Amino acid sequence: MCEKIPFNIENMIPDQQQKFDDLFAEIKYLNHEQWNALDDPCLMTQEIFNSIQLRRMEIGPELENITTNLFIKYPDYAISYSKRLEKAISSASNSNFFSLDICYKNMRKEILKEFGYDIGPL
Repeated sequence: MCEKIPFNIENMIPDQQQKFDDLFAEIKYLNHEQWNALDDPCLMTQEIFNSIQLRRMEIGPELENITTNLFIKYPDYAISYSKRLEKAISSASNSNFFSLDICYKNMRKEILKEFGYDIGPL
């Protein structure tokens, strides 16, 4: 028999806190299509997978746990995404300029060209 652990928002265990934080991040940062695909594997596509991963680049660590779980859950999508991202980043790094701002702008431009998604300014 499974023992139920009472839920107290003021005193959550770490696992409960992480799930609560992930749910909040999903609601705050993902669109309806992305959010539905997280819970229904039939709805997940390469395009949606890519858009969630790129959204993580734009937003930052608040989506880290969600995107890491997607990499584990959908390895074929992860491989395809990683190859395209590597291509975009290596194209951007072929620049003769080494300033962080210029490198980021080049990477942003190449990601936009490869994925059609703007990760936003630095």
